[in-house]
Amino acid sequence: MRSRFASKRKLAVVLNETLLALSGITTAIVFARLLYYSSYGLDLSTEGFYLTSIADPFPYVVNVSASLFGFVYHWPYQWIGGDIAALRMLNVMLTMALGWILSFLVIRHLWRAGLPQAAVLSAGIGSLILCHFSPNWGLWGRTPSHYSLTSQSLLMVMIGLLLADWPGRISRIFGWMLVAVGGWCCFMARPPTAAAIAIVVVLYVLFLRRKSMLPMLGAALLALALLSVTAYFIDGGITGLLARMVDSAEMDVLRDDGHGAALMFRMDWLPTSRSQVAIALLTTIALLLSILMAAKHKLLLLLALAAVLIVTIAITLLGTDPISIQPSTLFLVTAFTCLGAMLYRERSVLRTGDPTRIALALIFLVLPHLSALGSNMNYWLVGSMDALFWILALVAFLSPLAQQGRSVAILLPLTALAQLLTASVINAGILKPWRQVKDLRAYTAVMPMPGSGKLALSQSFRDYLGMARARARAAGVEVGAPVINLTGLAWTLPYVLETRALGLPWLGGGFPGSNKAAVEALQFENCADLTKAWVLIEPDGPAHLDQATIMASFGAGQADYVAAATFDPPILQGDYPNTTRQFLLKPIRPAELAEQSCREARHAQPDHQRLNRW
Repeated sequence: MRSRFASKRKLAVVLNETLLALSGITTAIVFARLLYYSSYGLDLSTEGFYLTSIADPFPYVVNVSASLFGFVYHWPYQWIGGDIAALRMLNVMLTMALGWILSFLVIRHLWRAGLPQAAVLSAGIGSLILCHFSPNWGLWGRTPSHYSLTSQSLLMVMIGLLLADWPGRISRIFGWMLVAVGGWCCFMARPPTAAAIAIVVVLYVLFLRRKSMLPMLGAALLALALLSVTAYFIDGGITGLLARMVDSAEMDVLRDDGHGAALMFRMDWLPTSRSQVAIALLTTIALLLSILMAAKHKLLLLLALAAVLIVTIAITLLGTDPISIQPSTLFLVTAFTCLGAMLYRERSVLRTGDPTRIALALIFLVLPHLSALGSNMNYWLVGSMDALFWILALVAFLSPLAQQGRSVAILLPLTALAQLLTASVINAGILKPWRQVKDLRAYTAVMPMPGSGKLALSQSFRDYLGMARARARAAGVEVGAPVINLTGLAWTLPYVLETRALGLPWLGGGFPGSNKAAVEALQFENCADLTKAWVLIEPDGPAHLDQATIMASFGAGQADYVAAATFDPPILQGDYPNTTRQFLLKPIRPAELAEQSCREARHAQPDHQRLNRW
């Protein structure tokens, strides 16, 4: 009997070590697959807004949603020579590294796991942050944006808070410095989220770490200093930056696209379905059984987890999408598992009243919603990109079970679940990219992009962009030429043509106040640029702006332009599957006459002195 028990125990140890190795391999494969496809695909709409904002953010006096993310990513963009694929890779690697570090610190802080085990487990759990880079939920994540910067900022703040509790003076100093840098980045990405996370940090210190009040004040001063330096370089000082933020907020209100302050604090319904609730329940049951019954059926559990990891690797390598995961599922699994764990062994999970554990669990639970604060989209949808925080809330909530010496056995199922969900979501984005032709794997048409990089595109999209660039050059459009983009949707085209979009990188159409916002945005441009600017229109497009109204705002009319080129976009996936012809209009009026008409039109407007600051 003893020899049989010893052999069984030895087999369990071997399987456990094999599972950890397999988990590490799974994480590496999922991560490598996402990096590989960083050079594939390009979104005609939203990604152009991101790229234009990053490539040259300084000419714009106002910003969409008062976000300054373009200034943060501008220098890395310059360092890599404007290579879009390299920029995406840097974005993915930075976010994955931060997710890995935060998961590692949570496990080492609350669980009993050795350094190698914690490193592997945290990499698997942290890989869930890669869901941020799948466009299949309507949010393009691989190219840096205000979404990615918000996530990276929150990760840095939480890493800093955990390091501030770590033994050693250097760790505490570095931790609070990271909180300061994270807070500054969060303000640059999404000011409402920055205000919310500042309140969270203050409450955390006030109730749990009162001895850290002085370091927290030091971190606040450092963040303020970073903001002051930023304001000086962008707008000449704090006063100029505040004016920019006020004007940007007014622009959002004028556009009436859901970004207004009155809609910021709202409760959206959790978008779900019966099938997603069923998937969440089945996943929760399997997860609870694997966690709570691991001691009795250890060999069976290890074999089941090995099967899950092998399936995850197969999904990743084969590029299949057998599981349709929706944002609601990621939250429901966490909620159902917490409820189930509370009933285990007379609520033993709730008996451990460690305030740090409870505080971290609550903070992680609300962070996805804080990251979405101020967005005009469903908060659950936006927050689901940061589903890692929901899983970390579960890791913190279940940490009392670590006292039973089963840390690795309990964390392995959570790790396998995170990896399976990550692989499924990433594959869905590769197979059905947002507003693009299906299946990135079939893209073979390589096209040089502005800067030093290239992207692999679908043949139809490559033909469209190549023809647009050739026809624009033939018509006389030079690099850096000003362009007024009235398509309301094709924001990537001016970037590919290497022109400068006037007013905003994102003159969005389709909202009640789109035309008014476009007119106001163009008021910040000088008449010399406006009157010599080319105009890009899509008269029959689903989100086109009113050409006559906007031209009249700077004293021009349709008779002052001639169609110099036409473009025919391919049929794409997403909200607008039916595309219509685009026209590039060339200004034909004499420069002096055009500028005089522009000045007269502006003086006729009652608010011209407020708007025409330049």
